[in-house]
Amino acid sequence: MRATVHRSVAGLAVALGVVLTAILPASSATAGEPVQSPDTGLVFYSSYPTEVVGRQATPDGVCRPVPADATWLLAWSGGFHSVAGYRTADCTGPAAELNNLHSWPPGYHLSYRAG
Repeated sequence: MRATVHRSVAGLAVALGVVLTAILPASSATAGEPVQSPDTGLVFYSSYPTEVVGRQATPDGVCRPVPADATWLLAWSGGFHSVAGYRTADCTGPAAELNNLHSWPPGYHLSYRAG
């Protein structure tokens, strides 16, 4: 009896996987790194589905590009005191403080500086 139930459950799982693969559209987001909790460093996430799209281990004050798919970030560790986001690619112009779990539309912030 148990063997029959296990085979039935396995068969249903395979069938569900085939159906979902056929129904759900392919997405580049499925190739991203999954969310970890707890994580380390400064981590950039996309919003749908939530995935890791970028990382920085420690603050260094260098102007860096915000990952294109990033819509929010979280400083898990590493001593990040300030993460300034910019609407320009070269960290010029007005800055927005991003290190308190802010979110934004994709492409809104083009560069950041973490200190």
